[in-house]
Amino acid sequence: MSTQSDIVKQTQQLARLEKNLALQKLKRRKAETRHKIEMGGLVVKAKMDQYSKDVILGALIDAFENLQKDKAVKTLFKSKGEAAFMGHRVSI
Repeated sequence: MSTQSDIVKQTQQLARLEKNLALQKLKRRKAETRHKIEMGGLVVKAKMDQYSKDVILGALIDAFENLQKDKAVKTLFKSKGEAAFMGHRVSI
């Protein structure tokens, strides 16, 4: 009986762990989806949604390259972003 009882307990523990893993995967997927939605919202907020996906991606790649080359660009972009989030008009 002890062996049967141990098997049942281990099976229950395994089921709990699998349920926990599934829940963690779901939470991670929801967080990733929310992040992607927020990033898309930034495109809209920057009024870039009027352009094609190719243009938007190209602009982002260019911005990334400029950020890698020059630390001052990050400061400039940060100040423009903060102003935009506060509702101030940002000159581009």
